[in-house]
Order: sequence, then C-alpha cells, then structure tokens
Amino acid sequence: MSDSTPRKHIWIEPADPATARAAGEAGATALVVPEGADTADLPRVGAGGAFREGRDFERYRIERESDEEAVRPDRLAVIEPTEWTIIPAENLIARGVDVIQVVDTAEQAKLALTIMEQGVAGIWLRHADAATIAALGRMLAELAPAPVELTDARISAITPVGMGDRSCLDLIGELAPGEGLLVGSFNHARFLIHSENVDNPHCAARPFRVNAGAIHGYVVTPGDRVRYLAEMASGDPALVVDSDGHTRTLAVGRNKIERRPMVQIEAVDDDGTRYSAILQHAETIRLVSLEGRAVSVLDLRPGDRVRVSLAERGGRHFGRRVEETINER
Repeated sequence: MSDSTPRKHIWIEPADPATARAAGEAGATALVVPEGADTADLPRVGAGGAFREGRDFERYRIERESDEEAVRPDRLAVIEPTEWTIIPAENLIARGVDVIQVVDTAEQAKLALTIMEQGVAGIWLRHADAATIAALGRMLAELAPAPVELTDARISAITPVGMGDRSCLDLIGELAPGEGLLVGSFNHARFLIHSENVDNPHCAARPFRVNAGAIHGYVVTPGDRVRYLAEMASGDPALVVDSDGHTRTLAVGRNKIERRPMVQIEAVDDDGTRYSAILQHAETIRLVSLEGRAVSVLDLRPGDRVRVSLAERGGRHFGRRVEETINER
C-alpha cells in the first residue's frame, strides 16, 4: 500500500472488555464500546464518541437492491447485508459511497477491504473474540505491510558451488522494475533479489517470477516472519520490496524447485556485517544496484554495491523472531 493510499477505518467491537487492548494492537482505528469502557487510547464509536451515528455515519440493513437507493452519499455508510455478500458494497463503491462493511471474521474483512481493487472505506468487526482479533491483525499485516529499511553492501566474493536445488517463486501478480524479494542464507542479512521482468534476447521476460535461490535460503514474508524457500507453496504470502523499501504482499502461485548450477554471492556492509546467498548461476538472476537497476549475477564484480536488508540479530523459531544467541556463517 503506497503512502498516498487513504487509511482504512478498522472499527472493532470487542466481545468483552478484556480484548479491547488486543484490538488496538491488532490495528483497530476505533473501538465500538460503551461509554466509560477501556478504549486503549483509541477513538470510540457510539454516543458521545468520536464517531456518532446520525452525525458521522448512518447505518443501513441491506436486504435487496432497492435498499441501496436509500444510502446517503455524503457521509460514511455502515452497511449490514442480511446475508454475507459483497455485491451491495460493490454497487455502493461504484456510486462513490464511503462504505463501512459489517463483518464477523478476518476472512470477510480481507475480502471487503480488497473488493474492486480499492476496497471499502473500512470494516466494522462485531462481537470479536481474542482469536478473531488476532486473525484480523495478521490479515492487516499482509494487506498493508510496513516498509523495510534498506542499506547497501559491497560484493566481496562470487564463488561457484556446484549443483543444487533452487527455488523459483512465481507470484500471482507482476512486479515492477526494482521490485523483488528479500532472500539470504542468514536470517538477519538478506539481499534484494530482483524479479525476471528484464528483457533478455534469449528468453521472454517473466515479470511475475523471482528466481530466489537455494532451497535452504530464507525469504521474508509479511508480519516480520521468514520462511525457508523450500517451504513456500501455492497460496503462501510473500513480501514484495522495491529498491526504496516500499512493500506489498503477493501470494505465491507456485514454487518450482529444480536442480541447477549455483553460485554463492557474498557481501560486506560498512559495519562489517557479512551477507551471503546461494543463487542459480545464470544471467537472468539479478540483484539490485544502488540506483535501483537489476544487475545479473554474471555481471557482478567484487566491489560492486547492491541493496540489502539488515534485520535485528537474534534467532528464529518457526519463522518468528526470538531473543537468543546465534552465530550464522
């Protein structure tokens, strides 16, 4: 999601007061709670709150298409279809109405926030227990991942290492020039591996593809998690990153694992941190230069500088960060 994208309304109605703070941590922008209840320092929806029915929004129960004609276009419209469906929201978005869709699950929220590409203006998650709030938080992290801080490192060694199993991730959308995935042999130090959207006289461009490297490598996924490349499968989310650190999420369409000649790329940043990745040894596999250009591993030379990401040091347990002493080499 770009910086210019309007922020969505995420209204959460906790099932009990104890889950109000969890709702705030999950990404709520306002809470639907009674006066005097804990709002975790968030705006409140309801009488006397920051969002008041009749002043800031109107509520509508949609049973048939004719009910949509009564929706006012000049203020937020909270709509509750009699059965879960996206068509009323689509119709109202097409009319220019800012829709708040009432939902009961994180899955319904994700669909509502992405319909017709732009999605509704927000969601009202009602009667939300702790598990539903946690699921919503994970979904929001996928839809609007935080930017990544990139730096640069100097190539120190390029070493052929023989045959190996490499993972080629085909995503369900096209990547732009400068975009790719963060991959590395170490969980804290990753290269930005460019997509295959560059024209080549020997084969057609594949703008949906990132030839990501040896199967042991880590790849960054939304929510500050990493996965082994070997684990990635159709439907899994991947974190797409551009040369400026902007991020978005695309699902994997397939993971092609094939035996290929491999090369180890090593680099060192200005603080002496070592970066390493083992990639396929072919001209279509590219890193990203300081200028955001794709650079083939066959054209890399010691001393060249490329875009990298350095995470906080520590270990990982099933992809989640843990505080422990670890030495990767």
